[in-house]
Amino acid sequence: MRPTWAGMAAVWRRHGVAIPAPNPPSLPLAAYPCGRQVPHDQEVADEQPRGSGRAGAVRPVDGPARGRPPGRPAQRAAAAGVRRAEQAGGRAAQLDQDPPGRGGRRGRRTGAQARMSPGAARPARRNVVVVFIDLVGSTELAERLDPELLRDVLDRYYQACTSGIREHGGVVEKYIGDAIMAAFGIPAGREDDALRAVRAAHAALQRVRALSEDLAPTHGIRLDVHCGVSAGEAVVIATPGADLRVIGDTVNTAARLQSAAGVGEILVGDEVARMVRAQARLEPVPPLTLKGKSNPVRAWRVTSLEPDTGHDDDRIPLVGRADEIGRLRAAYREAVRDRRCRLVTVLGVPGIGKSRLVRDFVHELPAGATVITGRCRSYGVGITFRPIVEMIESLGDDWREIQPSLETSSSATLRGLATADASRAPRTGEDAGVEEISRAVRALFEALARRGPLVAVWEDLHWSEPTLLDLIDDLAAWLADVPVLVVRVARPELLEARPAWGDDTDRAAAFELAALDAAQMERLVAELAAHRLPDAEVVAHDLAAGPALCRRVARSSDGNPLFAELLLETLAEEGEDAPLPPTIQALLGARLDLLDEGERDVLERAATIGQVFTRDQLGVLCASEPQARLDVDELLGRLIRTRMIRRGETPGSFRFTQTLTRDTVYAMTRKDLRATWHLALADRISDRISERIDERTAVTGASPADSRHAVSSHAVPSRVVSSLAGEESSHGDLAHHLETACLLKREVRPDDPLLPALTERAARALVHEGTQALHRKDLPAAIGLLERGRDLLPAGHADHRVLAVRICDAGLARGEADRPYAALDVAERKLPDDRRNRLVCAVQREILAVRFGVRPASAEPFRGLLAADPGDDLGWCRFHHLEALVRIGEGRFGAAEAALRDALARARSLGDRYEENRLLSGLCELAQWSPTPLAEGLSLCVGVSARFRADRAMLLPVLVTEARLLALAGYVTAARAVLDKADGHARDLHLDLAATAVLQVRGLVESLVDRHAEAEALFRRAAADLHRAGQSEPARTLELYAVRELLRQGRHPEGARELDRVRAAGGQPQARGELTLLALSARVAALHGDHGASGALAARAEELLVRTDDPCLRGDVLADLAVAHHAAGRTEAADLAAARALGDYAAKGAELPARRVRHWIETHRIETHRRETHRIEEER
Repeated sequence: MRPTWAGMAAVWRRHGVAIPAPNPPSLPLAAYPCGRQVPHDQEVADEQPRGSGRAGAVRPVDGPARGRPPGRPAQRAAAAGVRRAEQAGGRAAQLDQDPPGRGGRRGRRTGAQARMSPGAARPARRNVVVVFIDLVGSTELAERLDPELLRDVLDRYYQACTSGIREHGGVVEKYIGDAIMAAFGIPAGREDDALRAVRAAHAALQRVRALSEDLAPTHGIRLDVHCGVSAGEAVVIATPGADLRVIGDTVNTAARLQSAAGVGEILVGDEVARMVRAQARLEPVPPLTLKGKSNPVRAWRVTSLEPDTGHDDDRIPLVGRADEIGRLRAAYREAVRDRRCRLVTVLGVPGIGKSRLVRDFVHELPAGATVITGRCRSYGVGITFRPIVEMIESLGDDWREIQPSLETSSSATLRGLATADASRAPRTGEDAGVEEISRAVRALFEALARRGPLVAVWEDLHWSEPTLLDLIDDLAAWLADVPVLVVRVARPELLEARPAWGDDTDRAAAFELAALDAAQMERLVAELAAHRLPDAEVVAHDLAAGPALCRRVARSSDGNPLFAELLLETLAEEGEDAPLPPTIQALLGARLDLLDEGERDVLERAATIGQVFTRDQLGVLCASEPQARLDVDELLGRLIRTRMIRRGETPGSFRFTQTLTRDTVYAMTRKDLRATWHLALADRISDRISERIDERTAVTGASPADSRHAVSSHAVPSRVVSSLAGEESSHGDLAHHLETACLLKREVRPDDPLLPALTERAARALVHEGTQALHRKDLPAAIGLLERGRDLLPAGHADHRVLAVRICDAGLARGEADRPYAALDVAERKLPDDRRNRLVCAVQREILAVRFGVRPASAEPFRGLLAADPGDDLGWCRFHHLEALVRIGEGRFGAAEAALRDALARARSLGDRYEENRLLSGLCELAQWSPTPLAEGLSLCVGVSARFRADRAMLLPVLVTEARLLALAGYVTAARAVLDKADGHARDLHLDLAATAVLQVRGLVESLVDRHAEAEALFRRAAADLHRAGQSEPARTLELYAVRELLRQGRHPEGARELDRVRAAGGQPQARGELTLLALSARVAALHGDHGASGALAARAEELLVRTDDPCLRGDVLADLAVAHHAAGRTEAADLAAARALGDYAAKGAELPARRVRHWIETHRIETHRRETHRIEEER
């Protein structure tokens, strides 16, 4: 009796096997409704597919480069020697279930299978490959044929299609009319799912054409199909009742590709093309505009299936494997010397370079050695002894020469294996038994080794059948008095089936390839870039950034050569935002599907915590779901043994062995679970902050309510948060977990009633962290955090005003011209009717005008507007800041200092520590130019330095100010020491504008000690930096300082030319720059003998000088005018100007410039006296 569908489904359910969709009902085409069908009973295939739940059959390959067809020889993957995927010889066997005894984890159901079984408690998020196959011309067929005949034709059509799908390990998800939807990667992923899907589609196409040839003479019809294949993330649901559902855009894309395919065509999406292009010939088609897709879809046409047998990666030097290849050489020498069989087991995770290592070793063997290689397959007919067949085939003509030396039975047995190709007619007679095959292989090895040393390489033994493993053991035990080296290459899971193979004995050695270290990875990536990138048509990456790209790839590849190559190619082609290459996703996903359900559950929670996690954190997440009932300690131990994780540096901590593994686990965890776990971690951090604050409250007597408010608003001292950060993972901060939980909730639960409160909480945490980053001048981080917080807040939220100001400050500090204005634009859109917001944004635009020097700015128009709202502390604070900047531009530094003190009072009223610190720093800087005596300025620097001693970014401008004041006071050595300290901080923190300020003050110091050439060079460097930062007017002022140093060196013609160049540049000069320009122009005119022009310029400078109260600026200008007057013969005017300069310097306490003027006065007095004496003597 034929088994019924319902009966077989019950059997499959008991064994936890995903229930494939059966054949469709035999009904006329017109009777098929759209949707899932419940077909008639069907015979179950003879052999259930094997290998599911285990890493897949082939080495992943890289994807097609943007803009070039992947049909060219795909020589791009596995630079460190991981082999290409092989074609499965002959008819492929089915592959759904891992048979007991095969592979690493025998008789054990994987977590993927458990989650996908009919009784699974929750949906699974998976990477899948979806295939759509549709019959062409089905409507005309239904019109022409009798319904009974149509039924028979369709039954045969469905059988032709579904047989290939199941043979290659796919699951038929449903039938839609005469279309078939199949999925690969269910119940467990395999690294070659994309290749299997394309092979299945190709098999369906070929079999339908064969069926068409059979039907054409008798039925007078022709059949053909068109196919679409797409890969990506989907939610897979297997519920009781055998209802398998695959949900996601991947399904829609595959269906649309199938619709767009021509008759007899297979169209694949970009992700699939990337994973199969080394095994299939593809040609690009123009981007497709598909129904329901917002953007054109890249697609490729499959023209044939041809494996890539080349090893382009051999051009890349083998890096970091000297010790391992040395062990292979030593084993070979021992086998030859002792004439006995030696065994070496080479273990390593996928992509680490096992095959490349062995290949390099084999290539260097002497000419007299014979090398035979056989590789195990993950699925297919006759796979048990297929490696032996490959070894025989690799002998070529030597096989015919060696046969006469074999016994007749052994020769016949080996010939029988070599001809037992399932694609040919089966042999007649009895097959040889396992013992006979083992004896024949041993005889072959002995015959080959008698001619010379023999090296037998068994590849991919983790996919081997136990029968083959027993045969290899038998060979090692019985081969004697012959020089044979047996190299067994496998992934570490092989040791679960053969643990003894991992031990070193007198005849055997074993080692596992470790990840390459950082230096080795950098060297490897540099070699890869040299060989790969010059030939690539890079679309989104500028090769000028090549070194940075290579460093990023080296850091991100976890020491895995394959990952490095794939990442390098993807980033070079698609730019920094390129996703993880699908080949890596498939490879890691297949390995993850080896895990038991409990192991995967723990790993998903760990991935949510971060790359580094603790046992306590896992306990928190497990406690949030008591029904999980996970034995965390036992499961962690098992994950360590499977090399998924390792112990961390601190007690109780762990870390993922590979960063990319963590990323893949996280991506494939359901988003609703991730959101729940991120929120639980955020609550844990908040509770711990509360505990710390309670401890401080008990000591300080602060109000508990105030402490609770600090936590809820996230106004927590950064040192408290920092002290917790060491106990969390690298991603374990409060803002990260809250933001991620919020974004995930928005994606999967947008109607969650708790989402608005979570959004507010996440935004406030981000803003707090962004403000802390801005305070310490970590500007890129500050901008990113503040903008992310802003993006979470809804329109109309009052915090948009504060965020606009702070993002504007951060962009301005980075020298960005566009970001500050964009931040103000966003605030005005988010708060269109908020009067205070409009006013602050307008004030801030005036501040930008001053800082960028684009136009004159004025503060007065805002005074009246603010007078109507005296309680707007932020508005008044920013207004007084603008007022100070305007006064500085006018040279009125006393008024600017008063404005800053008014702003500081408003900041303190506002309770905004960021604003307060910013203004204190500004007051300190202003002490350089205001009438405040040097002693008071230095005292202010000492006080502010104490406030900022733990914050180098805030300390920097204070140090620069202190150095300038010290130099003016005559303490040059101390000033240089302070500048050295400031320069170190600026370089460590990558604060370019602060480093420019250090250069400027260094120039001043060198000028004060008459090292004018050095001062000139420093001023020029600082001016160039400011020009690059878009601050042209301050840059021109520094260029004028450089001109002054040229004149002081006596390089008058060069100084005159430079002065003309600066004057010709135009622009709106600062008051300081305008005065300096006039004074230097007067000097040059007097030197050229144009005394009239010199006098006029000096008079104009005198007029403007009354507008500034900067004592040092006044002294510098008057000293220059004294020189100009003296050169023009205006002695009295020169003496007066010099005396006034000396008075201004003295008022400030600027000893060094005062000393220079006194020296000039004395020199001038002596010269005048000598000239007068000479005149009197001549008159006598």
